[in-house]
Amino acid sequence: MAASEKPQVTTVESTNSSDIVKDNAHADAADSTIHRDRHGLPLVPQPSDDPLDPLNWKLWIKVVVLGEVSLLSFLALLSASLITPAFIPLSLFLHRGLVETAFVTSTFVACVGVSTIVWNPISNVYGRRPVYIITVAISIAMSVASGKANNFGQILTFRALSGFFGGVPLGLGSATVADLFFTHERGFYMGIYTVSFILGGHVAPIIGGYIERDLTWHWCFYVPAIVTAAVLILFTFTVPETLYSRAPEALARPRRTWLQNMLMQGKAHPTRRLRIVDFFRPIQMLQYPSVLLPTMSYAVSFAYGSILFIITSANLFGKTYHFKPQQTGLLLGIPITVGSVIGEAMSGGFSDWVSEKRAIRRGGERKPEDRLLAIFPAFILTPIGIIIEGVCLEKKMHWIGVAFGIAVASVGLQISTTVVYTYTAECYKPQSPEIGSLLNFARQMYSFAMGFYAIPWAERIGVLNAWVAMALIDVAFFLPIILLLFKAEDWRSRLGEPKFHRDL
Repeated sequence: MAASEKPQVTTVESTNSSDIVKDNAHADAADSTIHRDRHGLPLVPQPSDDPLDPLNWKLWIKVVVLGEVSLLSFLALLSASLITPAFIPLSLFLHRGLVETAFVTSTFVACVGVSTIVWNPISNVYGRRPVYIITVAISIAMSVASGKANNFGQILTFRALSGFFGGVPLGLGSATVADLFFTHERGFYMGIYTVSFILGGHVAPIIGGYIERDLTWHWCFYVPAIVTAAVLILFTFTVPETLYSRAPEALARPRRTWLQNMLMQGKAHPTRRLRIVDFFRPIQMLQYPSVLLPTMSYAVSFAYGSILFIITSANLFGKTYHFKPQQTGLLLGIPITVGSVIGEAMSGGFSDWVSEKRAIRRGGERKPEDRLLAIFPAFILTPIGIIIEGVCLEKKMHWIGVAFGIAVASVGLQISTTVVYTYTAECYKPQSPEIGSLLNFARQMYSFAMGFYAIPWAERIGVLNAWVAMALIDVAFFLPIILLLFKAEDWRSRLGEPKFHRDL
């Protein structure tokens, strides 16, 4: 269904209605009104009759919400990586080596991974909106404090806190997309969200070097704080709550008005309370292969297809090409940005198209695994890009070869990102906040660990050997994804649905 079209409403016999109820637990078995897309396929999930239901919002409202959440995600990784080209002057200020200085970014990355494990369960009770506003506001203060830090211990502490609070949009954004859009259109809109946060880390090096040159490295922390503050003010006045329960007991209660929604009066979910077990739900999702295998593959691809380039660029580009910070930022940022945009053009909308066409061919039956057909270019592109950069650095070839390798790897990574986020959310939509937390945690933790061994490994066995080894590791973790095409549906049937969040 095109995003701007209204759902078609069809009245069918009760036997047909019961089929839809089976796929949509929130639907009323006695209700015979089924909303369909333009191809006549039942919408998943089925929207309620409540105008406050995000699925019923006008397209422009959904786009505004998506745009601002995506912008906060963009700024989160911008804040993480803007300092990267300025590692050399920062290391001189801190009296530390480049490997240790890279912990300024690695620490942020690690705490981003932990943040959504804590904050996403809170958002399932009190709402997405207050969690976004509170955490982003604190992260702004921590970013300013990082710029004012006087020693290594202080800057690591403030960067850890900045990541813990500022990383929330990176894990919660996927749940917001699932709140707003139907299954068949999520690939396109999830792609907008994923390319936004990845571009934050990729655009940062382009401008970080110039900020350091013209203003000093301190402004690599002040600039994102200022921009994020402006976006947060806009967000506070324009983005409503997207958490919505379609469970009968929640629908039976009086709903909040639009004003109460914006003022965050009361809990967003009227029938829920926060429990300790909610913070461990992401771990519970690891028992499902349709979550476990994509999470492992994506964590490795993100580390080697993005963070590897970011945390090693100042060291390796300086030694190989004698680049200044701004030159390092351009060589890193431009190809990684261009590659991400191309990768998104090849993934989000394409996976929606594949899913829709195959569902029509089956007579309306949707299968999440159809989306995995769009991920296979990443199987080749990401490891090939890593190897190309390794060859060029080892042989001291022209920097254009390094740029090409980074761009190729970025195309593959963006394809993986969009397809993995969309596929896992489609398999278990009510648990999308936990899945987002899990993907975020695995991605950030693996990237953090890589920061300890990437450069030392390259110094010991050579850049080319180290980069080839990491490319092969990426391939090895991708191979189990192929199993999902043939086994995932059976595995999901045998394991059943998670017993929590059935009211979402």
